[in-house]
Amino acid sequence: MNPFNVLSYKNVICGLNAVWNLLWQSAMFFLNSPKEMDTQKEWFEDWFDSPYYHILYGNRDMQEAEFFLNNLLNRYAPNKEVRIVDLACGKGRHSIYLNSLGFDVMGVDLSPQSIQEANTFSNERLHFQVGDLRALNLGAQFDIALNLFTSFAYFDSLETDALVLNQIKGILKPNGYLLIDFFNANKVGCALVPHEVKEKEGIPFELRKRVENGIIIKDILFSDKGKNYHYQEKVQALQLADFTQLFAQTGFELVDVFGSYDLSPFDVQTSDRLILIAKNHA
Repeated sequence: MNPFNVLSYKNVICGLNAVWNLLWQSAMFFLNSPKEMDTQKEWFEDWFDSPYYHILYGNRDMQEAEFFLNNLLNRYAPNKEVRIVDLACGKGRHSIYLNSLGFDVMGVDLSPQSIQEANTFSNERLHFQVGDLRALNLGAQFDIALNLFTSFAYFDSLETDALVLNQIKGILKPNGYLLIDFFNANKVGCALVPHEVKEKEGIPFELRKRVENGIIIKDILFSDKGKNYHYQEKVQALQLADFTQLFAQTGFELVDVFGSYDLSPFDVQTSDRLILIAKNHA
């Protein structure tokens, strides 16, 4: 009889992946250490406004986004008169779709380039604005705030996460709702591939991933037109317990948790996503 049950088998796999990640990080440090990054800016300030960001992630599925939003709308049936803010909206794919269904939406993103492109879709019930989640000055309050596709926890501390939640609270109406669509950090950590190369539009992107002090780090190295580039992504590996604590600290009540875009229940071992819906208590 196999001495391992399913759960312990998964734990063994996670442990082996962690050992492999450590060995790979050590080898990469000595063999090909990347150039020092600009410490004057947060990593996302340059990377999200780079055309290479959109080249690397240009395959994001609009059908998947619409599937997710439709499932949410069918479940909660919000009135068309509600005002929605899409925080870290990128080029506005979620905002544009919600507006096409008749909703009044404002999209906010740190990247001027993304907002410039999104603004080509603006109308009297769809607006876009450059903004930082740490300092939201939107001049309006909203019934629903969306933060989709792992656009949270880009910072180095829970204190900054709490600051962001307080900023969101400030633009939400009393009893308004916040939806955060995050990855399942437990599953991501177990399945982390320490090194891979993805070619997009003729550019080989070298991706190095590791977990360090509770932060999932991805180094992105590539060359184009004779110039070498090095960008980095960093996302805190927040768990459900972390979000529950943050919500309690900032006056939100967690009301629903899902594990995928079909709104199936969250399972820490198997779910791809951690989708949280919280209510703003005034």
